[in-house]
Amino acid sequence: MLLRFIKGFVRTFYSPRSLYEEISAGEQNPSWFCVLIYCLIYVGGSLWLYFKGFTPFVDPWIKLPLESYYLVQSFYIIPLVFLMWILGTGVLHIAGKFFGGNGRFDVLLVMTGYSLWAPWYPLIIVDFIHATPEWLYYTVLGICIILLLAVTTLALMVEEKIRPAGAFASSLIAFISTGLILFTYIR
Repeated sequence: MLLRFIKGFVRTFYSPRSLYEEISAGEQNPSWFCVLIYCLIYVGGSLWLYFKGFTPFVDPWIKLPLESYYLVQSFYIIPLVFLMWILGTGVLHIAGKFFGGNGRFDVLLVMTGYSLWAPWYPLIIVDFIHATPEWLYYTVLGICIILLLAVTTLALMVEEKIRPAGAFASSLIAFISTGLILFTYIR
């Protein structure tokens, strides 16, 4: 199972269409590992920031004592990210229906375990390098967003069987809806 996850994760970056076609055809794939590992990395990072005495680098939208913000974040990050994965997939599925999609939510959920979360891994690396120049951070962020939109659009095209414009519009709607919630709670 772990090997299947690793292969799926890597294929998200170099061969997403064939990965999604195999998942759509019924191949079992533990993409939830991609979401869980992302969460665990953020829990570890949040705890490290808390124990090192850091406060949020950007003013949080939710009001918590700044000195304990990262400790609190380490507790809610896992359920929040898993709920955003489900919400994002639901938004994609419903928006895909608007564009004539006829896919299956459960299959799309497996695909988005990769398409909605694997593209953020390069940003995690940059996040851990606190001396990263701002221009580099924003460049990597932009690349991650473009990659997320591209591979999620492909997932929708494969599973929902919709045209690229509808798949892209659905991906953009899901990205914005989940991104705003995540941006509210994650610092």
